[in-house]
Amino acid sequence: MLKKRPFTELYIHIPFCAGKCDYCAFYSEKNMEETLLEKYLEKLFSHMEENAPLCKVLRSIYFGGGTPTLLPPEKMEKLFQKIRQNFTFEENIEITMECNPSSLTEEKSMVMGSFVNRVSMGVQSFSPVFRERIGRREPNKNIEKTVENAITLLNKNSIFNIGLDLIYFLPGQTLEDWKKDLQTAVSFPVKHLSCYSLTLEEGTLLAEKYITEKDESLSADMWEFAGEYLKEKGFSRYEISNYAKENFHCRHNDNIWKGAAYLGLGPSACSFDGKDRWTQYSPLGGFLAGKEPEKDIVEDETRLAEMFIMGLRKVSGWTKEDWEKVSGGISFDSLWRKTIEKNILHNLLHRKGESLFPTEKGLEFWNDLAESFL
Repeated sequence: MLKKRPFTELYIHIPFCAGKCDYCAFYSEKNMEETLLEKYLEKLFSHMEENAPLCKVLRSIYFGGGTPTLLPPEKMEKLFQKIRQNFTFEENIEITMECNPSSLTEEKSMVMGSFVNRVSMGVQSFSPVFRERIGRREPNKNIEKTVENAITLLNKNSIFNIGLDLIYFLPGQTLEDWKKDLQTAVSFPVKHLSCYSLTLEEGTLLAEKYITEKDESLSADMWEFAGEYLKEKGFSRYEISNYAKENFHCRHNDNIWKGAAYLGLGPSACSFDGKDRWTQYSPLGGFLAGKEPEKDIVEDETRLAEMFIMGLRKVSGWTKEDWEKVSGGISFDSLWRKTIEKNILHNLLHRKGESLFPTEKGLEFWNDLAESFL
């Protein structure tokens, strides 16, 4: 049924961070001393050369972490040069780099401006109280000025497609507190907002601190408020947790939600070839030693269901044409007609012509919707 496809999207994991925030479950390392950084880049470049022949012309590149903007400017420039040497790009390729606003300098923003055309800036909250409460590992005072300065630097170097990442449902946060964060966020000249409900991930410091039950109805109220308020401000919800001005969706994530084949490089980076998934080994020591990736090989029916429900995270859902491109020509009705009809009946899905997409209720209760297909 499913066939392996060439990669069209590239993800690179920069594992270094100044410190681990209490809520963070992503893999990162605090130690970025010169020798270790060189070894990481050497291994990364080797993997690039090895995998480049498996790629088609790239539509998007995404640098995640960790903190990619922690890289010294000369290392960042070297990384960009190696990517140019190994891969070919679409003319209008989207190249995103995650950014900690306090780690940005004039020199780094100049180097980024020569390659990157989109920046996703981690803010989480503008409130010093809540930033401290979730263990944000950077100065918590005057974060608004820090963000303003970072945006100015990026704009100066022709990067105008900037997004902010926010987290809501923080310990002790009220709906009014969340409204203030959103009001501050839209006061900046940004094109995209990601708004995630706090999840207490097992093994994080925050999960150890806050183990009491939380009012999930408040999280739902915050999600609903974000959708209404941001729409008024010109940011339309296009995915459960993502909002953008017109024509400023994150194309990298858009493509992946719709089943694109993507190559992940760096420790803990995930790849998908249209059939199988695998995750590069972490921590860094094992990655450098050449330990094998962890493979996730499942039956085609399971993989098809995974791909299908990821596409239902998007407001636009699936068109018949888009689905059959990634499913090998198999229609979603031939796989799940009864399940689809049941979800339409329960107002979780809506059908229009040959398209199928989640209702607002389906987005809000996406976990329930997803379970019905698995």
